[in-house]
Amino acid sequence: MSKIFRRLVDVVEAVRLLEEALHPSPLGVERVSLDKAGGRVLAEDIVSRIDVPSFDRSLRDGYAVRYEDTSHAREDDPVKLRIVGEVEAGSDKVLYIRRGEAAKIATGAPIPGGANAVVMVEYTREKDGYVYVYKQAKPGEWIQYAGSDVMYGEPVLRKGIILGGREIGVLAAIGVTEVPVYKRPRVAIISTGDEIIRPGDPLKYGMIYDVNAYTLYTRLLEDGAEPEYLGIARDSPKELESLLSRAIGDYDVVVTSGSTSVGLRDNLYKVLSKMGGRGILFHGVKASPGKPTMAAVVEDKLVIGLPGFPVSCLMMYDRIFSNIIRKMSGLGAVEKPRIKAKAGFILRGREGVKYYHPVFLKKVDGKTYFYPIHGGSGAIAALANADGYVEIPENVTYIDVGEELEVSLFSSSIRPSDLIIVTSHSIALDNLIRAFKNSLPEANVKNIYGGSTAAVYAIRDGYNDFGGMHILDEETGEYNIPFLKSIDIRDIVLYRGFLREIGFAVAKGNPKKIRGFNDLLREGIRFVNRTQGSGTRVFIDINLRRTADEQGISFDEVVSMIEGYNIEAKTHTSVVASIESGKADVGVVTRPATIDRDVDFIPLGWENYDLIVNKRSLSSSGMLKAFIQFLESDVARRILRSVMGIKLDDRYMSVLLEL
Repeated sequence: MSKIFRRLVDVVEAVRLLEEALHPSPLGVERVSLDKAGGRVLAEDIVSRIDVPSFDRSLRDGYAVRYEDTSHAREDDPVKLRIVGEVEAGSDKVLYIRRGEAAKIATGAPIPGGANAVVMVEYTREKDGYVYVYKQAKPGEWIQYAGSDVMYGEPVLRKGIILGGREIGVLAAIGVTEVPVYKRPRVAIISTGDEIIRPGDPLKYGMIYDVNAYTLYTRLLEDGAEPEYLGIARDSPKELESLLSRAIGDYDVVVTSGSTSVGLRDNLYKVLSKMGGRGILFHGVKASPGKPTMAAVVEDKLVIGLPGFPVSCLMMYDRIFSNIIRKMSGLGAVEKPRIKAKAGFILRGREGVKYYHPVFLKKVDGKTYFYPIHGGSGAIAALANADGYVEIPENVTYIDVGEELEVSLFSSSIRPSDLIIVTSHSIALDNLIRAFKNSLPEANVKNIYGGSTAAVYAIRDGYNDFGGMHILDEETGEYNIPFLKSIDIRDIVLYRGFLREIGFAVAKGNPKKIRGFNDLLREGIRFVNRTQGSGTRVFIDINLRRTADEQGISFDEVVSMIEGYNIEAKTHTSVVASIESGKADVGVVTRPATIDRDVDFIPLGWENYDLIVNKRSLSSSGMLKAFIQFLESDVARRILRSVMGIKLDDRYMSVLLEL
């Protein structure tokens, strides 16, 4: 019988337990050379041991003078002074200016004795060893006196600051060569699981690349740590214990991902329980996602156990552990970057736990809204598209549209998107979006592949600005318009898009001799389908219904005969990849997806890929207007015509339907 979680703690209590057990603070001070000090945390106040500048110097090219000698200088009646020498920057020449004298001087050069002003060269004329001054000088004019920038004994930098370019410049100016900084906590990162492999290794069936190690590595760097990836511990208690023992002995903190739950192969709790020390601080948090989060102290070293799913791993590190690491690095705790935003969509919480929902941000009529990213804590798409997350309290199960919450941002550089494109996947549209962004680098465009119906419903729900769709109506044989008229949707404009060739992708040489949908019913033919809601899936099912009628059997019987019907690919390119890798024999794609790929294309016909626009966004979003103007341009037409398997007709970008 597998072990269940011990008493669950909420996020606040988890942080309290960590604070009480560790009293996190900097781990010591080290001295590093000035060129290595950037980004480090200063551990001591820095006091200047010199004056800056260390001598009186000129701030302009001109002439060093006694200002009293220029008191009667006028444009029409200049003062004549004898030139007694010249001083360049870096010169150690000793000059003294007496009454009626001047010295030619360069910017940055030492001020001669007796001089108390500099006259800019623009207000002078030199002739026969004399300078004629046409403007009265003021006392101290264009002179920077010794110590006027920094005085000997003056504190210039306070401990606890992060040393950036400005601070390094100050240290260089006062002659510092070594800087006292807080030691960075050395953090070992360990991933766990038989299914995990390093990026770049051959991806075998059933394996996934290690995401968390690299996500955590970057976050730990941001929090002032010195992370090191120790690799992957397989689902073996002995192997995990060996790697943990090494890490605990050599590092200040150990961070693991995976193996924290209560399954038979979740070994972290069992291994840590045997390793002594103060043991498990908590195992299980009242949070979703992120419940299987844990922490322990072994040999006075913090061991952090994070969930294996990427989204929950990142969110739990942020919410519970980030500030602990920051305190150990000397950075100190900070409030994570947050932004207030209104819910643009209904969100539901989970009673009894804090629910963390990844979201993306969008500006609507000058206000910031957040919208949920769906896909679960294990979805890489959720990690890629999310700008941050919202926290729904334990006692709240429903967030209505318009309610304001704080969004915790994954980065301080994140800003709301200018243009949201939820769309059916199209390589041709990808090319257009890329060209638009290149022409307008400041455009913050978020592109989410969800299929044709997802594009439409996302517009209906208010958060999508633009999408591509290709939904064939079985009865009329017409694309898109019948579907839009059949659903409850308003405030949309449907533009004529482009035609794209659709067909079967098969292995090179078509070894299985696949010609039509009837061939999918043959034994030994492995099919890869498209996701429900995509226009291609609609096309596939319409053709399979026709096949069922021809065979005199039901649609369900046809589906049951197709090996792989329930295996769904999100994009055309992923269908092609399945065939290239040998995991499938055939799938339905558009021709552009097969260009320069190791597959053959069997044409089935042409489909209309039209462009649906949120009319409300069109009236308020300058970026959407700019994108539509770009689509109407000759540049966009040339891009589309350059793609094999794409055709334009005379109706391109004409309005097909407006509701």
